Parts: sequence; structure tokens; C-alpha cells
Amino acid sequence: MILNNYIITYLVCSALSLFLGLAAAINGFRIWKKWDIKSEADEQYRLEKQVYLIITVLSLGFFLRLLMVPLWFWTLHSMIISIPGAMCLVGVHNINAPTSYIASSLKLVLPALYGYWLILNMLDRQIATQPFIKQKLIFLTPLGVLILAETILDITFFFSTPPRQVSCCTSLFDIPREDILRVVTESTWIWVVIFYILALMILGEIVYFLIAQKRSILPGRGRWFGKKSVMFSETIGIVVALVVFIFALHTKISPLFLGLPFHHCVFCLGQEVWDALVSFSMIFIGLVLLLIYFWIVSSTRYREVNPGLSGNMVMLLKFSGSMLALGLIILSIHLVLAL
Repeated sequence: MILNNYIITYLVCSALSLFLGLAAAINGFRIWKKWDIKSEADEQYRLEKQVYLIITVLSLGFFLRLLMVPLWFWTLHSMIISIPGAMCLVGVHNINAPTSYIASSLKLVLPALYGYWLILNMLDRQIATQPFIKQKLIFLTPLGVLILAETILDITFFFSTPPRQVSCCTSLFDIPREDILRVVTESTWIWVVIFYILALMILGEIVYFLIAQKRSILPGRGRWFGKKSVMFSETIGIVVALVVFIFALHTKISPLFLGLPFHHCVFCLGQEVWDALVSFSMIFIGLVLLLIYFWIVSSTRYREVNPGLSGNMVMLLKFSGSMLALGLIILSIHLVLAL
């Protein structure tokens, strides 16, 4: 295996967060089965003290997992020099595919779940009745399973990664042998245009819900609260926008920003063009925060606590829209300069 300071740091953080996460998830499930906020029994009092400790530990663990996302990609970047033939993260991933690609994909999916839990916890602690307490506790079990799966994949990758010769990203993206890769690597503006249309629609939607959220404290407002159909439709729409964005990066943005008309590699782009990486991160964060907003307001108990939380949800929408808009502005400026 390849071993350096970054790998050791990542493995230590992974083991620590896994221990905290699993311990809290197991205890959280046990407490959830006995939880009754209306009870005045001594058992309920003991459960409340335990749950506060668990939530504090989990918050630290989830913040650590969020910090481990950039650390993961930086660790992979540190391995390039040790792998013959590797020019970017594609070469590192190719040592142990598909395990490496699955592990990296989870780094883009799980932060949305960590962020959802952390924001839900912050909102829950502002209401005396703690309306989301059971929702938080039951969510820990599947999240703990996902963290365990992610950690196993990470360890499997690091401990089975010999420094052998690999193919670079050119052989994967620029000389595709499969039809699906030909679609992804075809230099066309269509995916960029579709992404901008979707992004502008989403920005318009954020403005609409921002105004509606401010008015939701009035009687008869907030009709989308508690509706799972809204949550599912918005989740599908945002996921589609992210997928289209990835296609846009590979087909046109990467070769244009890199100044290499026939090179389609988003990993090289992130490695060589720092402001592009900043804009991508901001767009991703903006879309994820919007997703978290809809996940929260779709809760069956959200309507009854909206008067006390509406201000926080307005701030969440503002931050989501600001991140998405700033990311699009940076991306657009770079696109104009690259033409």
C-alpha cells in the first residue's frame, strides 16, 4: 500500500468519526424506542440527558465527516506522485476501480445527509417541544450504516493500493471505447445550455419560495409544508441539475478552461484551474442547501413550528441562492474569458 501523512491523517479521522457515529447511532435507536417528550418519569429524564450527550457527540462527528470530504480528495492528490502513469485523480482511482469511484461518489452524496441532520438539529433545539427529536434519532441508524459502508470502502481502497502502472485520464475520456463515454466526451454546448436553463429556473424558484416563506407565518400560507410530493419532485429536479452539470463539465467546460480542445477531464480541471473549482463547490453547496430546505419543510410536524423557524428557513434559502448565484457568476465570467 501507499502510505503518507495525508493517508494516515485521513484514516485516523475516519476511524474516530466511525466510532463516534456508530456508538451514537446504536444508542440513538435505543432511546428513540423509549422516547416520550410528554412523560415526566425518571426514565424519560435519564433519556433526555443521554440524548443531549449523543447529539453533541454526533454534531462533532458529522462536522468531522464534512471536513474529511476535501481531505479525501487532497489525500488522493498526494498519491499521484507515487503511481506510475497517473497524471490526475483518474489514475489514482484506476488502481482499485470501481471501489475508489464508489467511495468518491459517497463523498458527494453523504455531505447532504450530514448537513440535513446538522441543520435539523439546530432548528429542533430552538423549539421547546423538540418536534424533530424522533426524526433525528431514527435517521441515525441508516446514516450510521452508510458511514460504516463508506469507511469500509475507504480502508479497502487505501490498504489494497499498490504503486503499479495505470492508464491516465486521456485513455478513459478522450479515447472512449463505449457508446456512453462517447456521449459524455463529445464536445458540445448542449449540456452547458441545459444546465444554465435549469440553474436559472432554480434561482427563480428560490426567489419564489423566499417570498413565500416570508409570508408563510400568515394564516393559510405555506401550502407546500408537509407534502412529500414536493420533496420528491424537488429532489429529482436538483439531482437532474447536478447530473447535467457534470455532463457540462466533461463535454465543454473542461476542454475550454484547460485550453485543450480534446481533453475532457473534470479532475484535471479541478487540479489546474482553482477558480473553476471554487465556482463548482459553490454551485454544489447552493443546490444541496436548497435540497435540505425541502427535506425539512416536508416534515409532517414542520407546519406547527413554522412561526418560530420561518426566519431560519429564510436565511437558509438566502444562503442557498447566494452560493448558487455567486458560483454561476464566477463560472460565467470564466466562460466568457475562455471563449
